[in-house]
This record gives sequence, structure tokens and C-alpha cells, in this order.
Amino acid sequence: MLGKRLGIDLGAGNVRCVVRGEGLTITEPSVVARHRRRGYSAAGMAAAELAGDPELELIRPVGAGAIADLEAVGALLHQLVNRAAGRQRIFRPDVVIAICPSMGGDDRLAILEICARIGTRTAYLIDSPIAAAMGAGHVPNGSRGYLIADIGAATVDVASLASEGTIAGRTLTTAGDTLRDAVARRIEETHGAVIDPVAAEDIVASLACVGPHEERRMPLEAGVGAGSVTLSIASVEIADLVDAHARQIAHAIEEVIDETPIPLRRGILEEGIALCGGGARLEGLDRYLGIQTGITVRVAPDAPTCVIRGTQAAVENLDVLRRSFMYIR
Repeated sequence: MLGKRLGIDLGAGNVRCVVRGEGLTITEPSVVARHRRRGYSAAGMAAAELAGDPELELIRPVGAGAIADLEAVGALLHQLVNRAAGRQRIFRPDVVIAICPSMGGDDRLAILEICARIGTRTAYLIDSPIAAAMGAGHVPNGSRGYLIADIGAATVDVASLASEGTIAGRTLTTAGDTLRDAVARRIEETHGAVIDPVAAEDIVASLACVGPHEERRMPLEAGVGAGSVTLSIASVEIADLVDAHARQIAHAIEEVIDETPIPLRRGILEEGIALCGGGARLEGLDRYLGIQTGITVRVAPDAPTCVIRGTQAAVENLDVLRRSFMYIR
């Protein structure tokens, strides 16, 4: 096989790309810049750097478990494939794309059609929890069950997995971005200050903790120029928002476990629950989920990259996987 093989994690917050034999080559924001007159002009970091240009609109191609803008998805995938496989190529690449499991059939077909238009030889889709499980070191086989919670920017995807693939699953559309936006609204309500998403993410990263904890504070610059002020933000101000976020995840996990056949639950009890995605690093979340479910919960190593590492494993074993067509479609 002379063409390159690519793996893409089509996330709502970030997009990542791997090339067989080369590893992770691209990690950039999942955003596309559209010029008001000339159409799509940039994607990823190049698009993010154009923020503030009045002639440009920044678009997130993928939303909460669905395609938000089909043309933007096409522009993003086109630039990714060109950068990873080269614009001037003799042999067309094979592509494996990790997507949200709740993505509907029309959206899945649209992605495959886009891949055909931009010059891929073959394109396969893999559900992100399956990719995350592979990236966390699980290879579903036999009668053993596994449970993965992939906590991303736009969705939380919880799934029990076995050799047959996904056994039961839940997708929450209230994820990291929802918590960030709730924190921004809370700061506006309590301090009368409007903060941007970056500042809200800093607050979550610095102060958010699930469950009881010793109060922490951080300074925050709000406003610009002569009107700027320094606020002191306390962790207790956002504690109820963080706990509500954790409760939703716990409820989704409990529902998935209830729908998982008893023989597979034994494997989950023995193996525990693996947390993947950037949201898995929320302080105290693993401890809280363990208490709520009565099952050992661990944060997977390098949790934010589990999906792309699992996609890379699928790329490396593409011939085996597509013969069974069990995990990729």
C-alpha cells in the first residue's frame, strides 16, 4: 500500500491527525474561518489567529454530537488531509475518522461523501468511545466488558464495550463548554463582569473541584484599559455548577451500567471505569464517580489524546479491522 494512512479525531473543541508511521502530526482548534465574500479561507490554528477580523466569521464545524456546518466540515477535512498527505500526491490516502457515537446516519454519510470529494481512497468511521477505549489500552475481546466515559468539549460519551462493539451508550450534550459558559454567567451575575471563554476556562482549570474541598481563590482581570478591575474569584462560587456537571455524568454512567448485560458487568467491576478526554482531568471527578457507582474509576494516561491514539491504533491495524467491520464503518 503506497498511499498514506491517516487518522483524524473530529472533535468539537480540537481536531487531531495522525499519520501511520509518523504519529501525531496535527493538534489544532476545531474551527474554520469564513470570509463574508470569498468563502472559507483557513482552518485550525490559522483560522483561530484571524479572530477579530470584521470580514471573517469563525465557525465550529462540529457541535453537540452532530455536524453544525457541513461546508465547514468539508473545508476542515480538506485542509487536514492536504497538510497530512500532501497537496501533490500520486497515491490517495486511506482515512479513519473518529466521530461522536450519537452522530446520525445522514451526518455520517455526509462525512464519507466529503472524504470521497477531497481525494481519499477509502474512508472509515469509528465511534469515539471505541477509539478512546483502544487509546486507553483496552481491546474489547471475549466476554469481558469495559466502560469508557469520554468527557469532551461538546459532549460526554459514555459506553460499555465488548467484542461486539458498543453494548450500551449515552451521549450528553452538556459537557465542558456548557460548564465553562455556566461559570462565565455566574461571574457576570455575582461580580457584574463579562469574561471571555478563555478566562472562564482558566477559572474551571484553577478552581473547579467536585465535592467538598478547601476554598481556593484566584485573581481575574476583567474589563479593558482604564475600566479594568481585578476580581477575586472563590471556588465556592462555582461549586454547585461543578457538582451538577458531575452528577449528570454519574447518572449517565449508571444508566449505561443498568443497560449492560450482567455477564459484561462483571468485567466492568473488575476492570473499573476509564475516564478519557480533557474533562477527565476535573479535580475530584474520579473520586466522586467511584463513590456514586461503587466501581473503581481511573483517569486514563494522557486522557485528552485517548481518542486519537485509539484512532492511530485503528489506522495501524486497518486491514484486520475492516475484514471484521466490527468497529469501523
